[in-house]
Amino acid sequence: MTVVQHKQQRQHSNKLLLFFTIALLLLFFISAKTAYANEEKINYRTFEIDITTGSLNPDCYDQSYSGLLVNGQFPAPPIRVTKNDHVHIVVHNHIQTNYSTAIHYHGILQLGTPEADGVPGLTQKPIQPGETYHQRFQVIEQAGTFYYHAHVGLQDDTISGPFIVYESEDAWPSLPEEESSSNIHNKRDAETKKLKDGPYEYDDERILFLSEWWHQTMDQRMNYVMGKDYRGMKGADSYLINGKAAYYPTIDSTDGSQRCGYPTIDVEPNKIYRFRVIGGLTLAVLGVSFSSHTNLTIIEVDGELVQPYSVSHLQVAPGQRFSILLSTDQPGDHSYYINTKPYYIRETEGNGRGILRYSKQLPVNMTNNDKKSEFPPETPQWHFANLAPLVKHVGVDLEKEADQTIIIKPTEEILDDNTTSWFMNNRLVYPHEMSDQPILELLGTNGVAQRQENSFLEEDSYDPELKAYVVGYNQTIDFVIHTTAIANGVCIGHPYHLHGMVHHVLAHGAGEYNHDNDKMLRTYPTSIARDTSFIYPVQPGPPPKVLGNTLCGWSKFRIVTINPGVWAFHCHVTSHMNQGMMMTLVTGS
Repeated sequence: MTVVQHKQQRQHSNKLLLFFTIALLLLFFISAKTAYANEEKINYRTFEIDITTGSLNPDCYDQSYSGLLVNGQFPAPPIRVTKNDHVHIVVHNHIQTNYSTAIHYHGILQLGTPEADGVPGLTQKPIQPGETYHQRFQVIEQAGTFYYHAHVGLQDDTISGPFIVYESEDAWPSLPEEESSSNIHNKRDAETKKLKDGPYEYDDERILFLSEWWHQTMDQRMNYVMGKDYRGMKGADSYLINGKAAYYPTIDSTDGSQRCGYPTIDVEPNKIYRFRVIGGLTLAVLGVSFSSHTNLTIIEVDGELVQPYSVSHLQVAPGQRFSILLSTDQPGDHSYYINTKPYYIRETEGNGRGILRYSKQLPVNMTNNDKKSEFPPETPQWHFANLAPLVKHVGVDLEKEADQTIIIKPTEEILDDNTTSWFMNNRLVYPHEMSDQPILELLGTNGVAQRQENSFLEEDSYDPELKAYVVGYNQTIDFVIHTTAIANGVCIGHPYHLHGMVHHVLAHGAGEYNHDNDKMLRTYPTSIARDTSFIYPVQPGPPPKVLGNTLCGWSKFRIVTINPGVWAFHCHVTSHMNQGMMMTLVTGS
């Protein structure tokens, strides 16, 4: 080979090398640009929750009571994210609290992240005083109204706040001043831009957070619930709207002002508002109405958009959430009362009241008339059976027969030590006595399949060692849950909340469920997906003639087990949950 040939070959090789180098650089640039573009679509949000103690008097009673706070606030500050965001929650339980705790994100399904569900004994160990705990999860394909609360003892009386998930960044409203200082969403042009969620448009939104307040410390309440003097649940001393109430709504003669003002929600005339109503309640079902505004349009229930449905008032059970559209079409120089009424407890009157103020020029604590709204009597099922989903859930067949039906019969029992507990099918499990090793950690990767194969399960799929119902992946399971009469013969209702999965109510009935007769019964023709449903009682006769633990009503919940994990399924009357009205559902992969 000549020198010229060598030179030509080297030149050709250099050209090929240059070509491949440029091609690789171009490919790298395109890949990097694509990766950067994809990364831009992913939002990461971090929130810090500081659990401390403080003195609380939200209804201006004669004295304050010690309680747990989140970031020094009650209710806890709102957490706002966008659908599909990656969320990192850092929980600091300050050593001064002297309480272990855990935080649950109510209604967030935790798809693929059951360890972030926040239930001690099931998904994590409790966060001890002085400890910091990290929860990481993605809000996968969920948008709507949720909330977060403590899942230990009765701590959710005060550790409780809104968790709002927006459909997109454009769906965020202008935020209140206390939230907007460092947030990009405070610059929305509220005068010109409509907010939109699905087919619904509105001008702005407001949060109506409902809760209850007792004139007792948390320890006093817990000692009563779990102690020998328990004689049934006592209604709250005050019903709070956005953390406020007026226990003494009277005029102070010294300065002419009210001793404690009603909570005020400001709106403007001739607009449409989305009210996100959150049942951060722990005992009563609470009726809610707006004076002179009798056409409320329900558009969302428990994070699911529904077909528009008009009502004159809401009935909100503990754990339930609604979005309604309200038109401010009344005279603009007026303010209007927001009224409440407790349902399904002994005390049928309450002091929960707020003011819908059409102009900031109007007095804060006064309306133009003192007329209270008239609430209808208790109505089993309320309007729930008439609601229909905006979009049906894929993969949920509401007509077919279930793969398995599990029938639950709760009974209230007085134990030998004179304390009161709730047994679920004659089994008693106290949430506060769950193992220090969470079931999720105990099972590991293949634990569900192993327990099924090795016949650890009883006939109804209950695992006595785990104290949980163990079912396979992608099974259609119907839970039939009864309500029962307590010792005085009164049938009481219960709001049941399922973690990790939605459920559909298929049917309800009086008395005891009969599987042969009722297995294909459907009383909810267009059932919507929910995470919290109230089981309505049907009183079979005068209470003195009804024996304790008489079965007096049932509801059937359909669950499709598509989210592997360890999930709590419990009454959201927190005192009942602490007394044993809680089940655990373990779903395999």
